[in-house]
Amino acid sequence: MTEQELIPKNVPRLDSYEKVTGRLKFFGDVYLNGMLTGYVVRSPFPHCSINSINVEKALRVQGVRAVLTSKEIPGINRYGPYDDAPILADKKAKYYGEAIALIAAESIESAKKAEEELDLKCSPLPVVENIEQSVEGKVLVHENGNIGVHFHVTRGDLDYYEKNSDFVFERTYRTQFQKHMYLEPESGYAYIDDHGRINVFSNGQNPHADRKIIARALKIPEENVRVVSYPTGGSFGGKEESPFPAFLALLAFYSHSPVRIMYSREESGIAGVHRHASKIELKTGVMKDGTFTFNISRVYLDTGAYMIWGPNVLGTAMEVSNGPYRFYAVDAEGFLVYTNNGVSSAFRGFGAPQGSFAMESLIDEISRELGIDPIDFRLKNLLKDGDTAPFGNKARGLEGVRKALVMSKGSRILRSAKTENEFYKEGIGVALGMKGIAYGSDEPPVNVALEVDPKGFVKVYFSNVDYGQGIITGNAQLVSMKLGIPVETIKVYNADTDLSPDSGSSNASRSTVTSGMALVKACEKLVGDIAVKLSEALGIPLQKVDYAGGKFITPEGSLSLFQAVNKINEGKSFRIEFTYNPPEVEKKIEGMKEAPRFFYTYDVLITKVDVDTLTGRIRVKEMEHFVDAGNIINPVIAESQVEGAAIQGLGLALYEELKYSKGIPLNTNYTTYIVPSSKDIPEIRTYFAESYEDLGPFGAKGVGEIGLVPVAPAIASAIRDALGISIYELPLTAEKIAKAMEILKK
Repeated sequence: MTEQELIPKNVPRLDSYEKVTGRLKFFGDVYLNGMLTGYVVRSPFPHCSINSINVEKALRVQGVRAVLTSKEIPGINRYGPYDDAPILADKKAKYYGEAIALIAAESIESAKKAEEELDLKCSPLPVVENIEQSVEGKVLVHENGNIGVHFHVTRGDLDYYEKNSDFVFERTYRTQFQKHMYLEPESGYAYIDDHGRINVFSNGQNPHADRKIIARALKIPEENVRVVSYPTGGSFGGKEESPFPAFLALLAFYSHSPVRIMYSREESGIAGVHRHASKIELKTGVMKDGTFTFNISRVYLDTGAYMIWGPNVLGTAMEVSNGPYRFYAVDAEGFLVYTNNGVSSAFRGFGAPQGSFAMESLIDEISRELGIDPIDFRLKNLLKDGDTAPFGNKARGLEGVRKALVMSKGSRILRSAKTENEFYKEGIGVALGMKGIAYGSDEPPVNVALEVDPKGFVKVYFSNVDYGQGIITGNAQLVSMKLGIPVETIKVYNADTDLSPDSGSSNASRSTVTSGMALVKACEKLVGDIAVKLSEALGIPLQKVDYAGGKFITPEGSLSLFQAVNKINEGKSFRIEFTYNPPEVEKKIEGMKEAPRFFYTYDVLITKVDVDTLTGRIRVKEMEHFVDAGNIINPVIAESQVEGAAIQGLGLALYEELKYSKGIPLNTNYTTYIVPSSKDIPEIRTYFAESYEDLGPFGAKGVGEIGLVPVAPAIASAIRDALGISIYELPLTAEKIAKAMEILKK
């Protein structure tokens, strides 16, 4: 059997038993003797000067053990991949709820009393409320201007194709802020051990990055900090590069006691990050036969008060606003703009949902205008391997998405009849989702470790946090297949800086193609190193030592992996560490770190909706996803990832919107912020196209984000099919549909 035939196995998640039985303790479940309550004092205004704060008075409150402001941070008061955001605000606060001070106390009541005694004095400043005000620049969020990042990519003779295209379509699309709404809010604890080291247990996505932020803030060596980030109860990007771990470390350091912080749902809604709101302008040329000619895109993202991951999200949104399509000329421009609307950052899809809503909605309109089948239209313009992609790199790996498009033509939804009456109309929609995998242009080395215990276990170490996506199980399967040993003999040690080398972050659907590939390569090194030592121990030539099916085969007989280690290492474990350098694109865009990418995952989505013609209410009845994610390691986990992402996409498309009024968030909990319920979820069917990524482990790619990307444009397409109207702004609420129907009647 080939590796491709062996790998797809529905191995149950290795951590599922502990989770479903409730035995697994999340960080908010832990209590240590003498543990204090950590509390964050936040800005009462969306934009203000901090005039005074009385730390001494607050410290005199009974039960209070530490009160900290930015002045108590001895090192670098910054976090985030671009070091642009303060851990604690200093002279100004730039969004409502920004952290200004930290308190450690024996009870929450004492902490709140200390907050009152701080006597915080702030002077409100004018608020920048939206993209338009930011670009106008009359009020500055930052002294150096309101444009955090500006990218501009051009290719081809734009003037020629603008003049010589048969049709030119221009549209503007808008998407909203979306909250992550993970089940577990930000929570964690920290303490100083007997050796004077700070131990931080925080539900983040990158323990090594968090350790660096903490060490810099406290001005201590990284070796004096341990960060553990597993288990984490959901994240979707929202706990990536957060100040939260530093809050814990600072309070433990100054109070000399264990400290726990648990955000309430409302506090998470105020202080946590969210998806960037966007405004995307497209101008696209096409010939009568449906051939694309040029594409001009202008992408504006509202990053809130700080950049955090904004530049990377902007690059992705710009890339997806051109799609995997062949254009002879491209002019793509992006603006990351500051406002006082909280902080936008990483969110599942990472800019692709915004870009996809624009590009795929426009493609749907064009195909209808020209009378071309929407799938055939996409196939006609889809890049082929070797073509020049929109950002100038050579396209590769397109056969899988081509197969997915062809597969989608056999969709049960497309073959089904519509059922309509005077009160309801049905519509069928099509969209193609595209999501870059890993970073592509700025991929750091990936470090992993393997350790063979002669007692019969292989220990696997990597730091990509498993916060529900199943990477612990997926990577264990990869090691199992490569070494030819049962999954049951593998123990995974995840996301602990004392144990796991720096594998980078769990984001950008990268864990499988980075840490997974690193582990596969590490297995090769492990077998090679053991073979060398075994040949020496047995006194035979290295070329006479072979390995297959979990055994070393020699002229002296065969030994299992564990027997071999026992022989060469005198009963002790044998450990190796390995560094893998992922591939990067050759043609990079200056300053753009995550586009273009080397790997892409695709999802052709066919959906059916019905529309209540009296109220405008949309009900999504069915979804069919045709996904190219390379060779699938664990079909059940992969399918669940597509379904979970699709449900989150349903929220983005129809229900969810974090609303701000003059910089103040209005809906920060499950009562006022609406997410899809079980009654809103349609029947979802997922099919995987047969494809194989040569540079992925066993041909695999990432699948965690792609199911979300095409949902909004597919639903918009179905509404257009049902009613003949186009909506250019998310969410697609009943009010917007009803208003558009009234305009249509007139």
